[in-house]
Amino acid sequence: LLYFDNVKPFELSTMIDGTRETADLKLLGGEFDCSFKGTIRNNAYFRSVRGKILKFFQATIENGRIKFEQVNEMKTSEISLFNNQSTYLIELAKEWSVYQYHEKHTEQEGEKFDISEINHLSKYERHYHRGIIYLFSEHSTAAVERVNEKVVIVEGPLIDPDSFYTPPHSESLYILNSEHNVLLILNTTTLSVSQHSYEPPADSNNHSIVGIHHG
Repeated sequence: LLYFDNVKPFELSTMIDGTRETADLKLLGGEFDCSFKGTIRNNAYFRSVRGKILKFFQATIENGRIKFEQVNEMKTSEISLFNNQSTYLIELAKEWSVYQYHEKHTEQEGEKFDISEINHLSKYERHYHRGIIYLFSEHSTAAVERVNEKVVIVEGPLIDPDSFYTPPHSESLYILNSEHNVLLILNTTTLSVSQHSYEPPADSNNHSIVGIHHG
């Protein structure tokens, strides 16, 4: 487990054999904002913002120590970020090029997605999952549409854009609507959506998904 304090002075630590191990974060010395953005395999990713510059950092545990290093840097005017995912995209001529934080942008690289058939693109909450971009939007009618091989639109009346969980190892994506106490599960294989109600504690108003275990 890694523990991150996102209030300056930032602190990243772990417990190894009962001893607290703290990372050297001198790379964040001049940054005023730093936030955890997600994991890929055994690496945790962070993003800092200063002016128009975004910096991406990677943390992993090696030989009983936390290794913290900068992996990329981009200008904010060039990219758009995926919420709660360590992924960013560059849009050019109705096409998206998608990168993980540790991948440096060049015109020849990046995973390409054709978005030319999608209208009102800004209304969708986007999530990248196993080579496909899923675009979510709240709508009075529930529908799932495969736009092309790599882009899928999901619409429905209970889609809450703040409560998505997209584990890379799972065939399902999870959308939690804490206002109505409903969990929506999108099966990415069959492109079907199931709805499940739940009863939270009486004194609990805001909920989020932190993990999925055995379905």
